[in-house]
Amino acid sequence: MPKVTLSTDTPLQNLLDTKPNADNISECLTCGICNSRCSWYDGDGGPVPRQMIRMAQLGLDDNLAESRMIWDCMICNHCTVDCPMGIEMEYVVRRARSLPAARKRMPETIAQGLETRLEVGDVNGFTEEDFIETIEWLNEEIEDEDPAAMIPTDQKGAKYLYLPNPRELGTNVLHLQQMAGLFHAFGEPWTMSHKHTDVTNWGYFVGDDEIERKMLTQVVAAAEDLEIENLVLSECGHGFLVLRHHVTELLGREPRFKVLSILELTLDMVKKGVIKLDPEAHPFAIAYHDPCNLGRKGGVFAAPRELLALTCREVVELAPNRMNSVCCGGGGALLQDSTSKDRRMIAGKAKADQMHAAGTDYIATCCLSCHRQLTELSKHYDLGMKVETVVALAAAALV
Repeated sequence: MPKVTLSTDTPLQNLLDTKPNADNISECLTCGICNSRCSWYDGDGGPVPRQMIRMAQLGLDDNLAESRMIWDCMICNHCTVDCPMGIEMEYVVRRARSLPAARKRMPETIAQGLETRLEVGDVNGFTEEDFIETIEWLNEEIEDEDPAAMIPTDQKGAKYLYLPNPRELGTNVLHLQQMAGLFHAFGEPWTMSHKHTDVTNWGYFVGDDEIERKMLTQVVAAAEDLEIENLVLSECGHGFLVLRHHVTELLGREPRFKVLSILELTLDMVKKGVIKLDPEAHPFAIAYHDPCNLGRKGGVFAAPRELLALTCREVVELAPNRMNSVCCGGGGALLQDSTSKDRRMIAGKAKADQMHAAGTDYIATCCLSCHRQLTELSKHYDLGMKVETVVALAAAALV
């Protein structure tokens, strides 16, 4: 039988127990509430929340770091939202991922994405030249319909700077074109930056504060160089979390611009009467999935539902939802791991069951990563559901 050495003074323990709650693992009661709430727990394999906390408590750093559990964890906090001691799983797992032993097991595609993002500003290696060529091509398409709606770049002093998701410059350029249509309708000066092609921050996923800070600084520096008023984020969960809620701590100061999500901005423009949406644009019932980072961690619950209600016949709630919403199964960098497809389908089974129970043909979310995972779940489990994003639906409903 293998022997393990218990300790009360390990690198991971020294990273934790620094706050009254959230990372206070020494206060864990081993009650098992976290196990009962984990989407993985009833599936094959996957992390066991109470076991991860217990291993951290006992100083079993290497055993935890060498397990698959910390890289399969979706850091969605669904397991610990009702923890009686206020522990939040993301603090434990992200710190465990930062250990040298854990880095050796980091999925290769994540390691490569970190390197290319720091080198060229985009996780997919999308260069400034690639960005310029893509925008030029899109503008050729847009010009045929409305020359005034073309995408501006590097406009200093603009009111809005749009920060896209990498998918909008690759596999989903239609989404970027729809966002451009919205900005044109807002009627205010806006721009994109050739230095600014990626809202994601994988430093958050790997628990490395320095990498997270460097990636954040790339975004902040480019935005402040353009002297814009508002940085508007694409529909991205963890990108929103980092740039809205981590920016001041990581930067050591307030940025010289306001951070908005395209979701919030669009709803605000509707309420102010700047734009109008056709209430009959989408004459169907649509379910809504709360992304963990925008919802449970970011507190954005009302805005997506309000925007959907303005354009769709009915908004159907998944059960449970909001703070208790089940992760899509692709969070915590599972979706970014190219080898994770089979595991993601297991991790997403609870969400697929929710989707089926909703009884709708459509489901929407406001995170492009969730959008991809939900699309794959619909296909894998033969649900036949079409997956949309909230703001794209609003863009299609513009009057």
